[in-house]
Amino acid sequence: MAQGSESFDPIGTILLQIHEDLHQLKEKLTRYPTDGKIQALDIQNLEAAIRRTEKGLKIHIDKYLDIVNQNMTVTPVVDNFDTPLISKGLVPNVLDQKSFTFPMESDGKLWQPHSQRPRRSPFAPVPPKSKRKIGLNMKIMKNPENIYHRAAVNANYGVSLPRINKRKVCVNIQKLVKGSTVPNLTVLPSAHRNDPHFTPVPVLQKDANKGILSLLQRGLIPPTARITWQNPPFKHKAVPLHSFEESHKVTTKALPLVTPGKISPTPQEDALLKKQKLKGRSRSITGYSDKAPKTATSKILKPVGDYDFNICNGIISLTAPDFVAFKEHFRLAWGSIFSVLEHIVKFLQDYAIPEVKVKGKNLISLLPEFELKNKLTRYDILSMFENPLHIQMLVSRPGQRYKGQNGKVEAIKKIQATWKCYKARKHFVLFRRQKWASGVIAIAWLLHCHKTRLRRILKESRQRHLENFRIRAKHLEANWNLIKTSRRTIIHIPSLGYHETVREYIADFATLQNMQLGRLCDIQDANVTVIYVSSHHMNEELKLYYQKLLSLHAAAKSGNVNDRSDLKNRLKIIIPEAVDFFTKHHMCLATHLMYSPKAIKRIKNLIQGKEAYIVGGFLHRDDLAVADMLGVPILGSEPELVQLYSSKSGSKRIFDKANVPTPPGAYDIYSSEQMIEQLTQLVTDHLQIQRWLFKMDLEFGGNGTAFCDISSHLSCYKWVVKESKRYGYEGWNKKWAHEPALLKISEELAGVLAQHAQPVNGKRFPTWSKFLHTFLSQGGTIEAFPPADSITNLTVDMLIEPNGDITVLSMGDQFHAESPFIATGTTVPQTSVDPKVLTSLCLQIGRACKKRNVLGYLSMDLVTFIDPITLEQRLWATDLNITYSDQLALTQLTLYLTNGTLDCNLGTFNVPHFIPTDTETNLKSDPPLSTIEKQLSSSTSRYAVMTTQLRHSNLSLVFYYVFLQMCKVHGIGYDLEDRKGTVFVLYEHVKRNKMGMLTIGVDLQGSLMTFARNLFIIHQEISVPNMQGETNFKTIINDVETIIGVTEENKIRFEELKSKDVKKTCRT
Repeated sequence: MAQGSESFDPIGTILLQIHEDLHQLKEKLTRYPTDGKIQALDIQNLEAAIRRTEKGLKIHIDKYLDIVNQNMTVTPVVDNFDTPLISKGLVPNVLDQKSFTFPMESDGKLWQPHSQRPRRSPFAPVPPKSKRKIGLNMKIMKNPENIYHRAAVNANYGVSLPRINKRKVCVNIQKLVKGSTVPNLTVLPSAHRNDPHFTPVPVLQKDANKGILSLLQRGLIPPTARITWQNPPFKHKAVPLHSFEESHKVTTKALPLVTPGKISPTPQEDALLKKQKLKGRSRSITGYSDKAPKTATSKILKPVGDYDFNICNGIISLTAPDFVAFKEHFRLAWGSIFSVLEHIVKFLQDYAIPEVKVKGKNLISLLPEFELKNKLTRYDILSMFENPLHIQMLVSRPGQRYKGQNGKVEAIKKIQATWKCYKARKHFVLFRRQKWASGVIAIAWLLHCHKTRLRRILKESRQRHLENFRIRAKHLEANWNLIKTSRRTIIHIPSLGYHETVREYIADFATLQNMQLGRLCDIQDANVTVIYVSSHHMNEELKLYYQKLLSLHAAAKSGNVNDRSDLKNRLKIIIPEAVDFFTKHHMCLATHLMYSPKAIKRIKNLIQGKEAYIVGGFLHRDDLAVADMLGVPILGSEPELVQLYSSKSGSKRIFDKANVPTPPGAYDIYSSEQMIEQLTQLVTDHLQIQRWLFKMDLEFGGNGTAFCDISSHLSCYKWVVKESKRYGYEGWNKKWAHEPALLKISEELAGVLAQHAQPVNGKRFPTWSKFLHTFLSQGGTIEAFPPADSITNLTVDMLIEPNGDITVLSMGDQFHAESPFIATGTTVPQTSVDPKVLTSLCLQIGRACKKRNVLGYLSMDLVTFIDPITLEQRLWATDLNITYSDQLALTQLTLYLTNGTLDCNLGTFNVPHFIPTDTETNLKSDPPLSTIEKQLSSSTSRYAVMTTQLRHSNLSLVFYYVFLQMCKVHGIGYDLEDRKGTVFVLYEHVKRNKMGMLTIGVDLQGSLMTFARNLFIIHQEISVPNMQGETNFKTIINDVETIIGVTEENKIRFEELKSKDVKKTCRT
């Protein structure tokens, strides 16, 4: 065999050479000479061997080509199946070239038998490089259009193919890229799976083509969705059924179907059955027909109506025509129908229903739901009956369940379950009650422990505040003489720390705490800087008003009208931020400031490195907390002492210790029996007293006051008066003489009070019973009303300094508007009592307060009248308030605007005489004045009428700048040259329904007339006939007019007495 080139596959050449060698070997063997020396050859055996070799070569050549070309192997048809094959699978993995090697030179040599040759492996491994070469060569050989095809055929087989010029256009094959060739499918995000509010993801057509199962798995269809098939995946088709004569078994354990005695078929039915049998045999031979097979009874039984059938006593008759028709019509779904019938039969037997008619169509309509749930509800079962309401009525009968099958067992179970439920419920209720009680006890205990801890913390904090207050008070006392003459800062906190039960009933409590804006006038002293804490926000209009008002002091002091002082650096108004948060809690101003860290911080910055102290109002324990936060002392007493001695009963103790005259009465009344007993004794001892007053300890301003004219309503009063006259003055003072009168008065007193006692504040206490309940809960006093037609109430303000000095600051006569028990304003100075007597009495009270460690500002109320028996003037001390009063604030404003002085010992209010600088030119140019005008112009005495209680609802309709312009038009204003006129005190800019007014005049009568005239003009300007508004202007005008009349009468009498004295002196 010629050796092929290394660049071509030698397999083809080898196979052709083998074929030629075999052919030559066959020819030589046939021509081989027979010789006697040599044994003759078996030609037939050699030919058979050559044939087998050729067949084997042909088979392996085909296998080789198929493997190289990657085609499926076709099993060759072999005539002789006994021929052994080399490979069991007929398809070798790799074709070994060495298994087909033959001798290269076959001339003169014989073919060796297969058994004599050395055995080699039929499938020797081929190197990978040879595999790739073989594959590439075979691809070239199979593709005639390849450019190397002609050279390969020529090299391997020696065939020169013609050249083909026309070839297909070479197509550029893109480079293969590894990756997934399947597009990503749409999957429902996890957020949409958990939240049903998200918009469902749309289902595309390519997703729908993947099938329902793929959509369910990817979440595009909810797992609980009910799927309806437009084109069902499978369709029902009639299938052949077995004949009834064939042997089969029917399970009858679950469904009690009763078959009656066997009935012999009729001749017609017998013939039909035979025909059916023959048809069945023919079908088994020829195949199935398109039509469904007909049964023997199809011609006899016909469907009736909606395929309804009856069930009697819970048993279904299998031979009933209606049931047979139903079964025949719905035989394809009989398995599910059979299960539904089991439920129906069990239901009917359990409730002992005698007879029902089942609606076939209703039963069939429930099959899909039954197949999904595998259970039926009572409603479902009843819906399959023809008369469900009647069956429902039978089933709902008490005890009907126990009439059916296993009724006794069910009754026993029910009784046992009921009893067990009762016992369990009883134990559960007891357990729940105990658990609830334990929870309540635990919560109550925790709250108790929490409250106890908070009380202990608060008690320790308040005790610490009190100790620090006492330490600072000692420092203030030791350095007071130096502090009051040096530069200092006064922090005014006009807080009203009344008891909480009192504050909650006060209307517009915040405005009430902002009525003492006259405290700002402490800047009259050049060494004083004032920090005023306000309970209301002040807009720019109000701030500008008070800046102009306070700047008038420079003109009043220098005498030059054009002088103005800028006091911005010495006056700071601070509003706590808590007033905006606690709007409905009726907190005092000190509490608001305590919960206002920004305001506290600002005050600290203002007083840093300076001497400062607090001037409070009605002191509260929160004032001590504020003082401790600021680190400054308080010019005042301890809050407990203030609360004690400012009460009605506490003031009586002070007056008793001071040995000053007080009205007859009793204090510390806490029970109705005690009140009746004390009042009976007082009425018996003081028969001349007509009216008695009842005052609560904690109330103020007449709110907790009631009165009753007892003498005029007692039926036994005349008899008691006769008895007192009979015993005489000395005999009536003995106790034994009072016993009959005490018995009669005490019997009538409770009824008289219930019918005729009148509370002053009728809105808060509409009846005597409500007043009495509050009176006894707080405690109170009983005191006599002066037995005179004309009485005058006075208010005196004093200061007990830390070093012990007592100073009377203000004295004034009260005037009233709505009630004689509620003060509306005062006139300063007072003119109803000898000033020396009044000052002496007040100093006695001051010394008594000092002995009880009462310091700071205090105010006392007194009453004066003419005794009808002795015709002498009497003076009683009635009330004591340890606080900075409204009268004192307006008195400070009066002194600030006039630069005057108030001498309480003499009862005079004088201002310096204003002398203009151009007096000589005025005298030359002006005409001469009369003597009266000269006296008036040279007069330095002044009187002031002041009030903080003006109220008019129509004031809220007018802005302040409009109101002030209106007053200016009507001549209502203040004259700096004469130091007389009217000034208004404005509280806040939101409601604007309340304000204060100060009128200064040369004499008391003129001041009162100016005051009344101003009120009349203001009322006329802000009111119309059909909208008078709620106001106290009219009642104040009436009371002022009464005072003016009394003053005029007293003036006439005084002139008459003076003329008489002059005449006497002339005679002598």
